[in-house]
Amino acid sequence: MAIHPIRWYPALLLGSWLCAGAPPLESFIVPSRICALHRPPGWKVSEALQADSYSLTASAPDGSARVALLWARRRTTALEALRGQRDQEGRSHPGAEFTDLFVSRDGRRGVATERYRASGTAFQGRVFVEAEGQKLTVQSYLAPEAQLSAQRPVLMNVMMSVTFIKGPGAAGSASARPMVERRAPDGSVKLRVPQDWGFLAAKGTVIAADPGGGSGFIFTTFSGNPMLRGASVAQGVIAQTYQPPARTLPIVLVGFGHRAPSVLSAVPDPATVAQYRAAVGRPCEASDLVATWTAKGGVECLGAFKVVNGLPGVTGLWHSIVAGIWGPRKDFARYFPVLEQVAGSYSVNDAYARRYIQAGLDNLRRLQQQTAKSMQDLSGAREDMQKAWEAREARKDYMDSKWDDYRRGDSYWVSDLEGGKVYHTDPTGTRDTRTGDYYEGSAYNWTNFEGQNPRHASETMREVSSYELAHGAPPP
Repeated sequence: MAIHPIRWYPALLLGSWLCAGAPPLESFIVPSRICALHRPPGWKVSEALQADSYSLTASAPDGSARVALLWARRRTTALEALRGQRDQEGRSHPGAEFTDLFVSRDGRRGVATERYRASGTAFQGRVFVEAEGQKLTVQSYLAPEAQLSAQRPVLMNVMMSVTFIKGPGAAGSASARPMVERRAPDGSVKLRVPQDWGFLAAKGTVIAADPGGGSGFIFTTFSGNPMLRGASVAQGVIAQTYQPPARTLPIVLVGFGHRAPSVLSAVPDPATVAQYRAAVGRPCEASDLVATWTAKGGVECLGAFKVVNGLPGVTGLWHSIVAGIWGPRKDFARYFPVLEQVAGSYSVNDAYARRYIQAGLDNLRRLQQQTAKSMQDLSGAREDMQKAWEAREARKDYMDSKWDDYRRGDSYWVSDLEGGKVYHTDPTGTRDTRTGDYYEGSAYNWTNFEGQNPRHASETMREVSSYELAHGAPPP
């Protein structure tokens, strides 16, 4: 697309989510051969098989970090199970407390943050509970609070790698493979995902999902353009007039081939609205959404998203940021730990983000310098007014040229690597204006072309308007 108003915004919206590297894991089969898991070398694994339960614990050699799992035949609720876990932890560690507690409306799934102090060290972790019928599943991880961010990838890998060979009738974990780090080809973003997930990323945006589309993570942007009726969501375009966040999300889901989307809740986010206005200088709408839908592979999904929509200008163009996680609706609590790790590992390359931020600062600095200069000589006010009128006319011509380029589906790109050569992109492809060579295909049409030099893939060319080609530069 020719318009990219928020390429650097992911860094602002999600902050500096950094992914700590996890050491290599080794496969381990427990002595009873009930299950297998991946563990860091040297970690201790213990198990306990009772008539109605099976528990498994993996811990660091010095006991500073642990992963614990329990499967039991027990009729209870998630809240009661969390209370039982708290009481059990309190007997071993007086003063242990469970905070940030959330329980699903049906009472079957719950999550809480666990904290306690032992030998002067503060420990913290998460507890995930699922209670359905006669089945109870409890999964948890714990580490020193100061080291939790660094150790969480290892703990999550261990917890999510458990696979039953033969078992106590409980379901296995959501993933039996360690996580792997994936990077965008342009180096703009990195993410840790399960090994079998697909991964598509560029310019700070990413979409990652399992092969059936039943679970995944998204952080991407869309251009809202009601005039491009032939464009699709898969091309990064919402070809409709402005839609609020609660209506945007179903459009995106259907655009990716999913069926029957339904928004269960939509909560406005005024903090993000204020943050966006301060950073971008434009108004927006932002909401936290919970939705359900049927994935292309037939899985009934549940997802949590943040949708930020920049309001349209006089041209009717707008844009949308969609970020969130999703998993199978029936087993969302079981999948949530790995989804939490995937989302927490999202990281935008700082150098990439700084390039776009610096461009805005350079423009602001140029305007400030012009203002200071105009105030130095009051005697030249009339001349300044005349120049200002001429500048306004030039800017009008400049904006008219950009609008004309837009209506025609034209964009122009300058290659510094090739001594200022100009490439012209139209609705069907890109032409080398010096040699006449024409590059066709979806990657080179006006909707999708991003400025990568067709002859030198390492160069991202500068986009200019037809006015700049005629006059050599944009108006002051």
